[in-house]
Amino acid sequence: MKNLNGKVALVTGASRGIGRAIAMRLANAGALVAIHYGRNRAAADETISEIESNGGKAFLIEADLNSIDGVKKLVEQLKNELQIRVGTSEIDILVNNAGIGTQGTIENTTEEVFDEIMAVNMKAPFFLIQQTLPLLRAEGRVINISSAEVRLGFAGSIAYGLSKGALNTMTLPLAKHLGER
Repeated sequence: MKNLNGKVALVTGASRGIGRAIAMRLANAGALVAIHYGRNRAAADETISEIESNGGKAFLIEADLNSIDGVKKLVEQLKNELQIRVGTSEIDILVNNAGIGTQGTIENTTEEVFDEIMAVNMKAPFFLIQQTLPLLRAEGRVINISSAEVRLGFAGSIAYGLSKGALNTMTLPLAKHLGER
């Protein structure tokens, strides 16, 4: 990875798994990383500790991405923290990684479960991009993390696959729209 000194990144769902690995790589390359987490503060603290023990810089942002209010809360926290830490609220990299998935076929997926999966996996990235575009520096990057499930089609997690398919469908026109920036 190239040198990211002076760059700022936001990684959603960064307290564990793929998001944590992405956050750690960005921090190791020199970026200041906003570590978003939804519920697991202990795991988020571990991510921060590991980044800092390797000489990186990071800070926490807690927000429930199950609602637009949660997205707005995340963006406000991000702007406030960045003003304090670097004197600007601009970012260079947005990684939409946060996601939830549950097992469920078409027959047994409830509306409540369906709505929650769509809110976190599709709606939150859409509105987070919308809300952070004014903060995204020229030549900034938006990275949406999807799933192989979109191409493989597992019947036992249909809502999850649908949500990630929608994320993929958003990504291509968004790349065309923002590519000139």
